[in-house]
Amino acid sequence: MAVNGGEPTKIMVAINESNTNGYQSPSRSCAEAFEWALKRIVRNNTSGFKILLLHVQLPYDDGLDVDDTIYCSPEDVAYERYRDVIGGLRLLQYFLKKCNDVGVPCEAWLKKGDPKKIICLEAKRVKPDFLVVGRRGLSFLQKLFFGSVSDYCAKHADCPVIVVKRSPSDNPKYNAFFD
Repeated sequence: MAVNGGEPTKIMVAINESNTNGYQSPSRSCAEAFEWALKRIVRNNTSGFKILLLHVQLPYDDGLDVDDTIYCSPEDVAYERYRDVIGGLRLLQYFLKKCNDVGVPCEAWLKKGDPKKIICLEAKRVKPDFLVVGRRGLSFLQKLFFGSVSDYCAKHADCPVIVVKRSPSDNPKYNAFFD
């Protein structure tokens, strides 16, 4: 929180999208982390904080086998890449609107790459006071095979990291043996 008229406290929030409903929307874990930061940290002191929204998209992968790409025109590939960028910008716009609705200053940007590495690099570059990330509630085996962005950021970011767990009712149910 800004002290004696100084710079506002910068809160970086890593956001990502989910396609589970058949269309791009904010993931539950990032939406909960964002709402948590607004309700628990910013509260009514909107002038004392600045929200920095970062969305990292995975590098483009057309999902086609080498043989299939022969039938794909350059225009098709360009359109898919354009559609991904537009989807990312819409996601940022969703959170920017929420910030504007409550009156908290904000910035947003879109990057491509490995989310866990890019989040840490951007945190080093923009030097937020802390980073807020959501946790999906992966099982032990899922973390082992897929990795956890929140765990990586907590270990490697150059700033304090707040990891917001999903509410228990939203956590996927796994076999307790693997938790």
